[in-house]
Amino acid sequence: MNLNDIEMKLLDRRASVPDELPEIVNERMAEAFRELPSLTVKRKSKWMYIYGSAAAVLVLCLALLGSAFVSPAMAKSLKGIPFFQDLFELTHYIGLQTADEKGMMDEPNMSVTHHGVTLRIPKLVYSGSNIYFVLEQDTIDHQFNNRNYSVGGKVNGESVDMTISQGTMKNWGRTGTPAAAVVTISHSDYSSKDGTPYRFPNEFMLNLKITLVGMEKDTFVFDIPVKKNETATKVVTSDDPPKEWKDFKISLGRIEITPVMTRLTMNEDYSKRDITKQRDRLWYILEDQDGNQVDSTRGAFGRGIPGTTMVAMNMDMDPFERMPKKIKIIPYFYSSETDKITIIPELIFTVPVNQ
Repeated sequence: MNLNDIEMKLLDRRASVPDELPEIVNERMAEAFRELPSLTVKRKSKWMYIYGSAAAVLVLCLALLGSAFVSPAMAKSLKGIPFFQDLFELTHYIGLQTADEKGMMDEPNMSVTHHGVTLRIPKLVYSGSNIYFVLEQDTIDHQFNNRNYSVGGKVNGESVDMTISQGTMKNWGRTGTPAAAVVTISHSDYSSKDGTPYRFPNEFMLNLKITLVGMEKDTFVFDIPVKKNETATKVVTSDDPPKEWKDFKISLGRIEITPVMTRLTMNEDYSKRDITKQRDRLWYILEDQDGNQVDSTRGAFGRGIPGTTMVAMNMDMDPFERMPKKIKIIPYFYSSETDKITIIPELIFTVPVNQ
């Protein structure tokens, strides 16, 4: 569709659209225009001219969504208006969006209020390795929505090894709405107390203490019953021997496949590496039998395996769209300077997924 065709469509539709658009649509359009780097300056000015009318914007939304140059990310940005969908897309938790759409997330809807400030946990899901929950912050006048915060947790009142990832508390451009973030709680594979393997129980009470900056004397305490979501969960292991390349030596710990996320644990041997020096670290891509890939999107954490020179590295990835029949584990290096990856063929694993 060329620009003249779009202008004609705008004229045809101008009487059927409102004079004003919600703020969220204006923000979506601003995001859309920022994602048009391939257009020349002249063509960009043409789009911005059309953008001047609220009626034209709505029609342009429809035209853009149907055009060939719209990226999937841009289409999602334009379509993603519901609050939780916005939150999961903007924080790149695609698995949580899928879980929410399928009704897999629990809705504890617990809240605690101190001095007019309310913290709420409206949605939560426990995959077996990770607990994900939405944390909302609100006030009576909807002010001070973007405070920093800290989270501490226990299991059934006992301290255990936890890694807590706290998303940024923001209202994501929605005036008068609560600020929100996604918080992830992961367990370590081995207890720091006695070195024994550790897993969260399938069902337990999650005890949370959340503190807002500036309100350190007023801790927000939550006791939330948590139960593992068993839907389509699969654990993949392998007896294949370690792969070696230069001073790298790795083996598969486990792959946990759920509709919410894919958790990859790789055992990395540091016996030949000088850990006092800054070295490249390995990242991993998972690929199914049809070439569909998922990549690590939210970092990694590891803990030493007691009595060995191995470190169990845990990486959370997006979920597979469907249960794979086999999985290829592709190690690579990433350069932030060039934004390129270098795959290490000598370290690639392929493991079957027992159906």
